[in-house]
Amino acid sequence: MKLQKLQYFIEMAKQKSFTKASNKLHISQPALSKQIKLLEEEIGFALFRRSSKGIELTHKGYAFYQDIEPLFFAIEQKVYQHMNHDEIRFGSTPILSSYFLHEHYEKIQNSNIYITAIQDDNRDLLPMIQSGEIDAAIIQDIATAEAVYSRFLFEDRFVAAIPLSYSLASKESVTLEECFQHPQITTPKGTPFYNRLQERMEEQGMTPDIFETHYHAMAGFVSVGVGIAYLPKMMSRHIEYKGLVFVPIKGEPLKRDMYLHASTKPVLDLLYDLLRPSWC
Repeated sequence: MKLQKLQYFIEMAKQKSFTKASNKLHISQPALSKQIKLLEEEIGFALFRRSSKGIELTHKGYAFYQDIEPLFFAIEQKVYQHMNHDEIRFGSTPILSSYFLHEHYEKIQNSNIYITAIQDDNRDLLPMIQSGEIDAAIIQDIATAEAVYSRFLFEDRFVAAIPLSYSLASKESVTLEECFQHPQITTPKGTPFYNRLQERMEEQGMTPDIFETHYHAMAGFVSVGVGIAYLPKMMSRHIEYKGLVFVPIKGEPLKRDMYLHASTKPVLDLLYDLLRPSWC
């Protein structure tokens, strides 16, 4: 049995239309119909039936599709990974490069992926994908975008970075309300995290002193007692600073959804397979 017949069957099952499937596969409808018929003769049962709604899978056809589609997809992915395709230009932030991508280094280096753009705000990477400047990036809190393929990758939750000189440092967990009683260290005004934290403070009717800086500088300022910061859990697992401790926040109210965006579906599927974290 040739894999091409199975590819035709899978596309037919997805499209539920000879016209749509043949256009997708770039073959004629008679040729597609012939290949489906040959496959049915080979396996010994009908795969599709015509109804008022169009083309539908038979009971056996549906069971067959459920079994082979994941396997066929896995084969496509592995073949694509080993193909001598052009390099994939990946955009990143300093945080993701330092505390996430390195965990996947072995897989990345064998897949012709190169980090060719670094931006402090990962939202600035999205227009670079749309313009063709890079091929993919991980973007926070943006699920879909025009002319770009995307898929949810992981949820990143934040923990409180607290100076050891603060009484809160001895607690097993803290609330945001407790943290807001102290000066706050946050990203610059106008960034998504600053806005989110500002909303939380307004909800509590609290106006603590705010010191603005970038993620990579926060831990240093916390360690010398400037205030409390909130850092991604992925980051807190890898850094050690004298003078501070990372404490879980009750209810984990601060988090961000990270989405993988790519210029094409094959690149999206390949990167998702490589970068899907085991810890989320």
